[in-house]
Amino acid sequence: MKINKLLLIALVISNLCMAQQYDGVKIEKSKVDKNNVIYQIGKTFMYSYSIQKNENRYFLVNNTEDSLTTNELDKNKIDAIKISVIKPKMFQRTNKNQTEIRYNFEPNPQSWSSTGVVENKENVWIHPPRMGFLNALETCPFPYIKLNKPVGYTWTDKMSIGDHWSNKQWGEWKGRLLLDYTYEIVGKEAIKASLGSLDCYKIESTAKSNIGESKLVSYYNNKYGFVKLEYTLMTGTQIEINLVEVSE
Repeated sequence: MKINKLLLIALVISNLCMAQQYDGVKIEKSKVDKNNVIYQIGKTFMYSYSIQKNENRYFLVNNTEDSLTTNELDKNKIDAIKISVIKPKMFQRTNKNQTEIRYNFEPNPQSWSSTGVVENKENVWIHPPRMGFLNALETCPFPYIKLNKPVGYTWTDKMSIGDHWSNKQWGEWKGRLLLDYTYEIVGKEAIKASLGSLDCYKIESTAKSNIGESKLVSYYNNKYGFVKLEYTLMTGTQIEINLVEVSE
């Protein structure tokens, strides 16, 4: 009887952890791709990136491990990050009821991962790139905006992640780590980008846990989506991702 009770308690705890996965995101049950305005099937979004650590600039290397380099001429250096919005094969959508996207790490065509984005009239929410050192972004707030909300609007959410994401370069833990998110639309701002001057909503967000706090400042444009992402890891390392090109 005692064993059964322990199993029941473990199951309840497990279910609670699994339930805490950005439950506040409004996700459609049908027509997931058809009404997208920004992340439409066939579009590609190219981004530059920079990594600042202890006042030094680093680059991703092949992005198959956690390697970084300060050598800008390294032949294995990743130059850019590309999102391709694709139509998945039947029953092979990576995330249920999410538009399928593929991250490629240029110029290495073998380095890629598939994940999802949610876009509808209520919110836009996207999985970040997570390969190699960019696995660190799992510990940060995901890019996320509630649409048609005024400046000053705030909201919260939660997500529980496993210790397979743990790494001494961005935070170590055992078991599951609960991230408590806070988001706020802090203003509207025009930013200079490769695509010109873009009017954006500026969203400040934090992810707090028992091992520290990470941050994301994101800039959202109604035509191009998230055009600038400024991450600060729990260790203080800064990662910036900027949209430079969109094609169909």
